[in-house]
Amino acid sequence: MGGKTGVNHALGKNMIGSFYQPKCVVIDVDTLDTLDNQQYSAGLAEVIKYGLLGNADFFTYLHNEIGGLMARDKDLIIEVVLQSCSDKADIVTQDELEAGKRALLNLGHTFGHAIENTLGYGVYLHGEAVAVGMLMAAKLSALEGFITDKEVQQIEYLLQKVNLPITISSKIDYQDFIDAMSVDKKAIGGEVRLVLMKKMGQAFISNDYQQHNLKQTIKDFL
Repeated sequence: MGGKTGVNHALGKNMIGSFYQPKCVVIDVDTLDTLDNQQYSAGLAEVIKYGLLGNADFFTYLHNEIGGLMARDKDLIIEVVLQSCSDKADIVTQDELEAGKRALLNLGHTFGHAIENTLGYGVYLHGEAVAVGMLMAAKLSALEGFITDKEVQQIEYLLQKVNLPITISSKIDYQDFIDAMSVDKKAIGGEVRLVLMKKMGQAFISNDYQQHNLKQTIKDFL
């Protein structure tokens, strides 16, 4: 959904691709029954993302209903799939080719892609890497004075309830991580632009952050 296709390259995640809008999108939630628990949880990382980037009420809903979602309650699954699709469609219709606002959908992905790239694709599932990346973005947002430490803890709690990682399990060299971030598709002239949170449910794209806060965030996870 959204019309974006991409493949991985040794230099970075989704570096090669195109936009090609589908004529129809069919969603059959019964196919989720084929996923093991790890893959199912990884998918929920992208669902949580929508609560953080533009829909605080949805984040609260997920927080309250996470037990049922983890039990794979079909009615709840349908509800969150519909809401996630609606939130994504709202952004994509405003910025089909990712010239601006659509980059908000990459919340957690700059950090997450760097994790995947430096550790090797497949060590973490994409959703697992994004989960850690969202927590890194949240902690940087807190260091920048936007969200509170308590809100970071709420995000961390929900990720843990979904059985998603909140740390990087293997050692990564700091400079290798920075180098991987610098080739992110949102970077301009090697300058890393990040999706941060002004508050819960309100993300923004910025390159105007304190470098020492970014360094501290990365080192805290590495």
